[in-house]
Order: sequence, then structure tokens, then C-alpha cells
Amino acid sequence: MKKKLKWVGLGLFGLILVAVIGFLVWTQLTYGPTEEALGYAAEATEVDNRLEFGDPKSEVGIILYPGAKVDKEAYAYYGSRLAEEGIFVAIPSLRLNLGILDIDAAEPIIEAHPNIERWIVAGHSLGGSAASGFALENEGLVDGVIFLASYPISSMIESELRVLSISGEVDGLATPADIEASREDVPSDATFHQIEGGNHANFGMYGPQDGDNDSPLSAKEQLDETIARILNWL
Repeated sequence: MKKKLKWVGLGLFGLILVAVIGFLVWTQLTYGPTEEALGYAAEATEVDNRLEFGDPKSEVGIILYPGAKVDKEAYAYYGSRLAEEGIFVAIPSLRLNLGILDIDAAEPIIEAHPNIERWIVAGHSLGGSAASGFALENEGLVDGVIFLASYPISSMIESELRVLSISGEVDGLATPADIEASREDVPSDATFHQIEGGNHANFGMYGPQDGDNDSPLSAKEQLDETIARILNWL
């Protein structure tokens, strides 16, 4: 009996080990940046495995959490364009490429840049949910949250955080129905904007994404509208 239990235990351990290894491998199969995105990433300063754009003494700083399994360089266009408008932008690498496992990624960035007067956390897809988790736990450090094809990790109704939600009309992952439902979890004065023809992947520059719908827009076209809305909201 003991021998049988030993083999059962070893079998279960083996299954768990295989599952863990499989999960770790899956997290490393990321969506890489396009050549265009790499060009914008070259404008950044890389510090402690994050990209930084603009003047670290700017009044406003935005910390952008990448979407699940998407390389940070795919979001470099945000940094390039927003830096031109006088906004400091930091895009961190996330633990195992999953924002939900690195919710506090914004903390060391804020600590490293004490001259920034006002911080906004933002994120694409799962990254936006992770950013909202940080904001809810650190309302004294953060003024607002920008959701890009995303929604809160938990209710924000009782918070005083400003909220901007930008979504895509044909998004196959964070669907219009999902975004509409998220209105129940954000303050009543939250700003919502839907990009006509916008999809999920075009909130970054990394090419098509599994489960998403095709868009008539290029990534740059969708990003330009997104950035214009961000600037107007700020």
C-alpha cells in the first residue's frame, strides 16, 4: 500500500511539474514588436529593464503596463508621441509577461522619479486590469487609470481616481459588450471612447493576435486616435 501511495505521489508531482513547465513556456511565447515599433523603441532610454521616454522632470508621468504576453517594445509609439507633448512615459517589462503577476510594477518607477508631480497608470488588455489594481492600492500616488481594451480588476466605484476607457469597435477579445459591462465598476464620471473599426491588437504594434478580429485601420491609425484621446483627457 505504501509503495502504491509513493508511486501515486510521484505521479502527481510529475503532472504538476509538467503543468508548471508548460505554463512557463507558454508565458515566453510572446507577441514581438513590429519593425516599426522597434524604430520608436530605439528612441527610449532603457533603465532596469523598462523603456523610458521624455523628461523625467515632466509634470505628468504615465506608466504603461503591456498586454499579456506582449513585449514592451510593441508600445513604444505611445512613449515617442506622448514625450513630444511633454509627458514622461515608462513601459516596464512584467514578470512572466503577465501584468496580473506584477501589479506593483509601477512602484519602483514612481520611486525613481520623485520630480513627476502627477502619475497616471495605463495598460492594454490584462495590463490595464493590473494597472487598476495598483491604482486602487495606491490612490495617494496615482491620479488616474487609462484602460486600453481593458477593464478594472475590481470595482473602482468608491475610488476618487479619474478613469479613461478606450476600446475598439471590432475587438474580438475585450468585446464592446465587455467594455459596456465595465461601466458598472468605474466612477460615474469616467470617460469612454470607442474607436470605429478598432480591434484589440492595434492598441500596440505587434501584428495580428489570436482570437481578435481584423480591422480596416493600421496600428498607427488606431494608436494616433488613442493618443489624441489620451491627450484630450489629460
